[in-house]
Amino acid sequence: MSEFRRSVVEFLRVLADPTRLEILEYLKGNEKPSSEIQIKLNRSQSTTSKHLNMLVDNNLIHYDKKDNIKYYKVKNVNIFNLIDRINSMVTDNNKEKFKNVRDQDIYDTLS
Repeated sequence: MSEFRRSVVEFLRVLADPTRLEILEYLKGNEKPSSEIQIKLNRSQSTTSKHLNMLVDNNLIHYDKKDNIKYYKVKNVNIFNLIDRINSMVTDNNKEKFKNVRDQDIYDTLS
């Protein structure tokens, strides 16, 4: 596997976690202190920190320190375009899946 492919896979792994997606969504539009993120997620400090660090390490968010408090912000808002496109694809895929299930139920009922 090429280095580029590894980077793509790692990037997708970072996005594939529900907690990290929650963090990104919570940071949409505004910077937030780590303590507020922790409270919003209802997770321990260590868990929140682990996820924040992973997002920072993958250049999805960054932080500024103010009075020894880290304030996190989305680094590139285009990430939300990608997430929206993924959500649309999942929705479209599920519509077809549910249509197939519904069609099969009708077929079974008529048989």
